[in-house]
Parts: sequence; structure tokens; C-alpha cells
Amino acid sequence: MHLSSALLVLLFSLILSNVINRIFPRLSLPLIQIIFGVGIGLLFKGRVFELETELFLAFIIAPLLFREGEESDITSILRNWKLILFLIFPVIFVSTLGIGYLAKSILPVSVPLSACLAIGAALGPTDFVAYSAIAKRFSFPKWIGYILQGEGLLNDASGLVAFQVAVTALTTGAFSLLDASWNLFLSVMGGFLVGLITALLNRLFLTILDNMDAADVTGALLLELVLPIASYFVAEEIHVSGIIAVVVAGISLASRFKKITVFDAKLDSISHTIWGTITFMLNGMVFFLLGTELPTLAMPVLQSSTYDNLWLLLAIVLLTATMFVIRFVMISTVFAQRAWKNKRPLKRIWKSATLLTFSGVKGTVSIATILLLPLADMTTLEHSLLLFTVAGVTLLSFLTGILVLPKLATGSAHTTNHYMQIAILNDVVGELGKDLKQSKHQGAVYATIDNYNQRLENLILEQESNDVKEELANIRVMIMEIESEGLEYAYKKGQLSELEYNLYQRYIKGLERRINRGFVSSLSYAFVVFVRGLRRLLHLAFTFKFHLGK
Repeated sequence: MHLSSALLVLLFSLILSNVINRIFPRLSLPLIQIIFGVGIGLLFKGRVFELETELFLAFIIAPLLFREGEESDITSILRNWKLILFLIFPVIFVSTLGIGYLAKSILPVSVPLSACLAIGAALGPTDFVAYSAIAKRFSFPKWIGYILQGEGLLNDASGLVAFQVAVTALTTGAFSLLDASWNLFLSVMGGFLVGLITALLNRLFLTILDNMDAADVTGALLLELVLPIASYFVAEEIHVSGIIAVVVAGISLASRFKKITVFDAKLDSISHTIWGTITFMLNGMVFFLLGTELPTLAMPVLQSSTYDNLWLLLAIVLLTATMFVIRFVMISTVFAQRAWKNKRPLKRIWKSATLLTFSGVKGTVSIATILLLPLADMTTLEHSLLLFTVAGVTLLSFLTGILVLPKLATGSAHTTNHYMQIAILNDVVGELGKDLKQSKHQGAVYATIDNYNQRLENLILEQESNDVKEELANIRVMIMEIESEGLEYAYKKGQLSELEYNLYQRYIKGLERRINRGFVSSLSYAFVVFVRGLRRLLHLAFTFKFHLGK
């Protein structure tokens, strides 16, 4: 398939997956995108996209991590720096060893130990993009989120270094703990310096342009979009961590670390919208590519008569379970030590330890990493087996996170107390009502009051129970159906003009957006929206034919 056609397939798949998620919000958006990817991968037999690790990390993962770094609350993250370092280094290295030795024992062929350790290294780091996609709809303790954000921003570097050490041992047969530690130190520090320097150069360039009165929002935004890619390639060119460079560059450009000018305020307001669209597309591409790669990696192994497919699936389950067990044991040990030191009951630590454990899901970064594994000292089928194993564990860990994390959440996302905001908005509406009679522009005041009342309604509804939200959602669906039927009837009877008809259609569209689809039957909502859309299409076709006949 030509690249342009493949990109069109990708974009339409992203749009359609978002539509399906809006209609059926209980279906996880990443899961929908993975299913789409698997379907397209099977349909085109791996000829849609070929995952190039370097390009994937530079053009997809780097911008996502850059934006996460730019928006991160680094002060809150640093409060938990000891636990974050523990997750980044000891947990990853123990996971590498544990998964590697287990893979050596249970895989159905004799694969070199160094190659099995490469599997463990690829599966070591947590994919923060994958976790964010799962946890976006749910509420978790803030300190847990800060820990996971710090881990997700930095652990790719330690995982990639561990992988490179395993590959070196595989190709040369030599391993040195001292050399590995030194390489890790150089990689992290070098990436830190590259990220800091590129961010400072970016800021210096914009300052010079601003002083010359030549600063341009469009140019500055393009420079910001290019910065993560440039930082990554510069760092990788001098053989240090590109991931660390990107994260440090993003953190350095966070608003809390720079003096905000009027120009910066304009840039931030525009970049927020642009980055929102870009991150949605890149997140979708992560899961879409994960789906397209699964058939490519699985088919050579599953269709081979050499391996027992049932045993392979059992091996993937054992490796996934081991990965979570190692993480749980190590995190629980740290929490238990803290509880004992502070004389707190142990029963309080288990939920936090479990949450941090199942937040350690894997993503496309693991697959992109294992694709770097050379064919040295292995047959093509053995190489395919290792790739299939990593892909299987990645998918299973992600599905486990989708199932388990909502059970550990403290509630739906953004379940906060809004009583103070409600009181303030009520006062604002009251003052607007007093000024209404004296105003010369009553239409504008009415529109403003209506806007505030809508915000009040949303805040009040968030404080209500799920039963109340469900009842209101069902009532709104019923009202939308009744008003849609009444609108068509009134127009056919000549009681409404074309302009009035279109205005009322916009009103019903607004009502549709206000329906909380998490509390209404997905089938009934989809049916009502489909019928309304069909009526709208028939109306457009009828009016077009009528005007054409004239």
C-alpha cells in the first residue's frame, strides 16, 4: 500500500475510533484503536506500516514525552524522587533478570540467555502513554499520579540501556557490570545536558526575536513542535539518551521555569489547542501501530508446526504474571519498610502497592525496543518467537490494566467538590440579573446569563449520585427524540422556515452533546442519534432537490 493511502487509512481509523468511543464510552478508546490496527494488519498482511524503532521513538514517543514534561508538575514529582528512582533502576533491572531467566526456562526452544534478558529489558519500562490512556477516565490519588508520571518520563532510558547491554552480550559474548553502569551514567547525564542546552537555545532565540520585535506566534509554535524531534536526534547522534533529552527539554520549557510575557501568553493559548490535537493523533497512532504489528509478529510463530501454540500462550501468561508479581513485591517491600518506620498499619499500603503494580502496563515502546534485537546466533523462527513473546506480554499487560485499574480508582475522573464555584457563579448570575433592566444590550446579557446557568447546571450535576445522572441522561435522550420528531412535523406543515429549522437543529445538537453517555444505554443513544441524523440527511436531500427543481 502506498504511504499516502496508508496515512489516509490511519486518519480515518482514528476518526472512526473516536466516534465509536463517543457513542459507546464504556469501550476504552485505546482498545478500539488496537482492534482497528489488528483488523487492518490482518487485512493487508503487514503491508500497511512497518514499525521503524528510530522513527517511532523520534516522531511519536518524543513529542508525547516532551508535552508530558512541559505540562508536568516537577515540584510534586520530586517529592517522591526516592520511590521514582527505585522504580526506574532496581525494579527495571530485577524485572529484566527475572523475566529473562524465566523466558529462558519456559520458551519451547533453546534461546541464548542474553536474548532472553533482552526480552526482560524490553518489558521492563512502564509505558506512561499506555497508562495515561487507561487512567484518563478515572480518578486516582494525586501522589500516585505524580510517581507514575515521573517513572514514565524517565524509565525508557534505563530500559533501553539494559536492552543495549543484553544485545552487546548477545553479539560479543562479553558482559561487564562496571561498563554497563558507566554507560548508563553517561547516557543519562548526556541526555540531560543535551535537553537543557536545546531548550536554552530555543529560549534564547525567541528572546532575541522578541527584542528585535520579530517574534511570531506561528514561527515560535513551529519551533516548539520541532524541538523534541531535534533534541532526540542530536542526543542519539552523540550516543546518549534521546528520551532523557526530550523530557528535560520539555520540563525546561514549562511555564513555571520561565518568565511569562504577553507573547508567551498568546503562544500558550494557541499551543494548548494545537498540542491537544497532536497528542490525540500521536496517542492514537501508538495503539494503532501496536495493533498492526501484532499480526505481523504473531503469524510466523502461530503458523509454525515447530511450536505448541497452547504452550506459547501459557508462557505469555506466566511471563506477564511474573512481571506484575516482581513489581508488586518490590513496591510492597518499600511501602512496608516505610510503614514500619513510621509505625503505621500495614493494611493501608496494599491498595497503593496494587495500584502502582497494575499501572506498570507495557505499550508499543516495548515492541519498538525488541525490534532492535539482531539476528545474530539465532534462526529467523527463533527471532520471531522472541518478538511474538514481547508483543503477547505487552498486549496482555495492557488488557489487564484496562480491567484492573478501574476497580482500584477512587471514582470517575474530575469528581471534585464544586460548592464554592457554584456559590460564586450564583452571585455572578444574581448581579447580572440586577443589571439586566439598565443594560442597553439585553440580548448579550441574556446570552451571558444563559452561559453561566449552563455552567451551574454542569457543576451541580457533578455533585449528584450516579442514579440521578442516569435518570437525567435518559430524560434528555427522550426529549431529543421527541423534539426531533416535532421539528420534522412542524417543518412539513409549513410552521417553520428553513432558517428556524436549522437553528432548532443546532439546539438539538447541543442537547445531544450534553447527554452523559456513560449513564445511558449505548444502543438506545446510538439509535436515537442515527434516526436524527437520517432525518437530517433526508431533509437536506429533499430541500436540495426542491431548490434544484426551481
